[in-house]
Amino acid sequence: MHKYGIVAGKRRPVHQDALFPPSPRFSTIRPARGDARRRNGSILVDLQSRPMVIGTLVIAILSTATYPPIVAAEPPAELDRIVVTASRFPAALEQPVAVTVITTEEIAESTAGTLGEVLSRLGGVHVRQNLTGTPDQPLDLRGFGVSGDQNTLILINGQRISENELVSARISSIPLVAIERIEILRGSGTVLYGGGATGGTINIVTRSSLGTPPGGSVFASYGSYNTRELRAAVNGGSGYWGYALYASRSEGDNYRRNNDAKVENLGAEVAFGGGNNRAALRINGNRQRVRLPGARSESEYRSDPRGTSTPDDSGELDGWDATFNVQHRLGPVLIAADLGYRERSNAYFNAFAGGTYASDVDAHVTNFSPRAKWTATLGGMENVLIAGADWSQWQYRSDAVFNGTGFSAPTRERATQRNRAIYMQNNLQILPGSRLTLGGRHERIDLSAAESVTPIPRRGQDYSLNAWEAGLRQALMRNLTAYARFGQSFRIANVDEIRCSFPPCQAMLEPQTSHDREIGIEYRAKDLAAQLALFDISLSREIHFNRLSGIFGQNENLPKTRRRGLELKGGYALSSTLDLDLRYAYTQAEFRGGEFNGIRIGGNDVPSVPRHRANGSLNWKILPSTRLVAAMTYTGEQRYDNDQANRFEHMPSYTVTDVKLTHTIGTVTLAAGINNLFDRKYYSYALVNNPLAPTSFNAYPEARRNGYASVAYCW
Repeated sequence: MHKYGIVAGKRRPVHQDALFPPSPRFSTIRPARGDARRRNGSILVDLQSRPMVIGTLVIAILSTATYPPIVAAEPPAELDRIVVTASRFPAALEQPVAVTVITTEEIAESTAGTLGEVLSRLGGVHVRQNLTGTPDQPLDLRGFGVSGDQNTLILINGQRISENELVSARISSIPLVAIERIEILRGSGTVLYGGGATGGTINIVTRSSLGTPPGGSVFASYGSYNTRELRAAVNGGSGYWGYALYASRSEGDNYRRNNDAKVENLGAEVAFGGGNNRAALRINGNRQRVRLPGARSESEYRSDPRGTSTPDDSGELDGWDATFNVQHRLGPVLIAADLGYRERSNAYFNAFAGGTYASDVDAHVTNFSPRAKWTATLGGMENVLIAGADWSQWQYRSDAVFNGTGFSAPTRERATQRNRAIYMQNNLQILPGSRLTLGGRHERIDLSAAESVTPIPRRGQDYSLNAWEAGLRQALMRNLTAYARFGQSFRIANVDEIRCSFPPCQAMLEPQTSHDREIGIEYRAKDLAAQLALFDISLSREIHFNRLSGIFGQNENLPKTRRRGLELKGGYALSSTLDLDLRYAYTQAEFRGGEFNGIRIGGNDVPSVPRHRANGSLNWKILPSTRLVAAMTYTGEQRYDNDQANRFEHMPSYTVTDVKLTHTIGTVTLAAGINNLFDRKYYSYALVNNPLAPTSFNAYPEARRNGYASVAYCW
């Protein structure tokens, strides 16, 4: 029996017995056993030496943190490097920071059912429940709390999908079946992609239709809370052209009452060419219909966590996007360009005691990104220079009305934002084991907003901002590499953060800037892989909703703040059939000064940032066609949102365990799983009732134990 496996993003026939290699949960560092080869586009390893002992690794880590390496003690082991697009061009992995790559095979084998769960369980990204009721969970890299999705940049094939509003990126618009891999760059990305990447960048790469034999797949699942999902994909073509179609539909009642949700996605790609000369057009559509259950008070959470306090609230979202990409080689220069358009419409309805609130929002984004990559040898040293420009135009419309007893208060807001940027990144191999990366970006941003019902003057500001980054990767000895990175990043306030519906209005917010430092070390061998990173992010004028300011709180520039911590991940092949993967993050997020309403917050914790987080998974190949995966996620204590004063108790920690059993019969794959196996009662987001004198909280409960079963067929 033969089936299609994945090799570097392409399909090829592989023997049935080889369909289930040990799963590489951390693709950038995952070990391989002997000369076994990965079939998921990650690492192909053929090593003869045994791994170094743990003690040697610890000593190397400590010595590297004290004395930064200059030259390699021994040439590095020959490893096939992962091909990623973190440099805006597909290339061997040569970034100044560690990149986590999640492959399509890992997604299929995991216990995750949504893209947010994939990023949390496989990528270690901190996620919370989305308060708007959609599956577009807020994503937080390196501890920014409720503003995490404003400091974590989300891309699809290198194109921004993060919004210029206080809403999460529409990650639910990407069918899981369309994903080839996910690239996570922690603490990096501003130079190449622009503002909002202080915490890091997540690039979701979809499958290419070129060079792929005709085939397809269908998937269906049913689970607790009447949850149903259908996915389908088909691709074809020959020679120098190809096409792909993707579709998915999921719906369910969810754990809470008045929390029904329906999500539909449809995508297509047509591509021509081959190698370095090609053109592709991608079009995607997304539709969401959700009911919004609202928060539960502390007493309601304890007595009736599944209840709703907002039985009439609902939300709708419709959107689509299109991207045209071309790439052409002229000798040593590779030229590429993307032309994109994205449109989104939202509608929300909220009913409460004494009135209702309804809003309609439309946003349109047009972007153009030409760039070039020059590869040459300078003085015997390999050099890669990437230079490009970004242009985007964003238009926003919001119509809302507040209806109370005997009166109506409408608002009508219009806003525009234009971004123009140039950037350059140079990658130079200065020694056989040393690679130096230098990059810079200059960006001009024009933002203006006006409210036409209330007589408020147009508010706007022009920004001229710079970002830079310098990094060094150094081979220390066989299989051991260290790196160091320094940089500066920025973000500006979005339209929701500068909003003023009634005068007097506060001054426009200044840009947030940060100075970033990171050192790390990586070890890769056939049975063991490990990675350690230490980071420090010092921020000036951080943009933050401060509940202690004004009567109802306001968005403002804070005094200096800081994020620093440690990230550790590793994978170990316990045997030819058993893999263990672990990830741990320690994050300290603190205010470094400031006094609001007579309350000093210097030294306090930033709310909604857990100090400790950990993920672990055990992947057991019971039989060549049967696999059991157990995954655990631990989230430590954190401050409740709006508790900048740190006057309330900590939000409780929680641990969630999920299991999944998969069995393949020819071209059919059967699976069954249980989420929250031990039926843990918990919530991932909550806020205090009073920021000055908190006595209780309001929470958004998460689902208790639930199960599902699925069947998939591919050809």
